[in-house]
Amino acid sequence: MLKSIFVAAVSAVAVAATPVSAQVAASSLVGSYVVNGTEADGKPYDGPGTLDVAVARSGALEFRWDGGKYVGVGQLTGNVLAVASSAEGRAVILLMTVNPDGTLSGKWWRRTDPGTGGTETWKRK
Repeated sequence: MLKSIFVAAVSAVAVAATPVSAQVAASSLVGSYVVNGTEADGKPYDGPGTLDVAVARSGALEFRWDGGKYVGVGQLTGNVLAVASSAEGRAVILLMTVNPDGTLSGKWWRRTDPGTGGTETWKRK
């Protein structure tokens, strides 16, 4: 009996101590951002870009980089944002983490680009 209570207590402490990813509301990402990053070959972007985030009627997030030069659609799960886009006629995938300070950072890949150095950081204007 005492052993069962001990095991139950240890299990309860282990569950309580397990970190849980912060749940972020998609609507909290709506707004305008300054974008910095690197190309797939690891070279830095020429300069900062802009990004506007909105929520579509479907509930999906919509993205417009540099005044609509590039567009995308995304889904937020926990604090990870997955975005599908297109650039230069090629499919692009971004995986971004919503950081505690409100910035987003992550990696992107564009179909047929050599290298895996594509990164972006988004900071709210």
